[in-house]
Amino acid sequence: MSNYVYCVTRASHPLPLEGAVGVGEHAPALRLVREQDLVAVVSDAPENLRAKRRDLVKHDAVIGRAYAAGTVLPMRFGMIAPDDEAVRTELRSGARRYGELLSRIDGHVELNVKGVHAEEALLRDVLLQNDQLRVRNQALRAAGGGGHQDRVAFGEQVAATVAERNARDAGQVIARLQPHAAQVRRGPPVDGCFVNVSFLVASGARPDFDGALSRLRGELPGYASVGLYGPLPPYSFVGNEAEK
Repeated sequence: MSNYVYCVTRASHPLPLEGAVGVGEHAPALRLVREQDLVAVVSDAPENLRAKRRDLVKHDAVIGRAYAAGTVLPMRFGMIAPDDEAVRTELRSGARRYGELLSRIDGHVELNVKGVHAEEALLRDVLLQNDQLRVRNQALRAAGGGGHQDRVAFGEQVAATVAERNARDAGQVIARLQPHAAQVRRGPPVDGCFVNVSFLVASGARPDFDGALSRLRGELPGYASVGLYGPLPPYSFVGNEAEK
């Protein structure tokens, strides 16, 4: 049977996983596959695996328990290996890379920051600050909305201006917080957010990061807010992108 892989860590990790179960309807037991100085946490892979909430929660719970006791390289949901020997082969061939990644993230946490704009307040500010847009908006309103092409052109100009605000505010978030992080990774776009970015932060730098975040909240325009999520296992800093 194929293996579902949760994380990789050093063989010296205590891995307090008693009572934890793996993903899938039948809650398979967790197992350890060892190769030299590395160990992978696996379970039997369920058939027809889907990203159901139940299994996403189990996946995160296994990694979270291991991460709470020491440094691990978390795998994304859905990592499957054909069998134990395939896992051992991967640990053996990737031993140097895995060791370097473990050393790099040791003593660090991932902190995710998402920024949100209050849409109506943002649009009011755009019209207030941009004379050309304000005049065009007033002209369209006076004309009962204007013609179709005029409305389309106005909407495109507003959208472009909003995109500029998004980029500007995202740049401000990253510029203020990056000095307190060892690495930074932009995450995929999130609906309603002007920025989704993760920071790899050393435990000792956390007070400085939190202080910078607090000051940032006071610097952003009133229509913008930022939320902090974490500390998290460093998912964003263990893949191929994170190694560049």
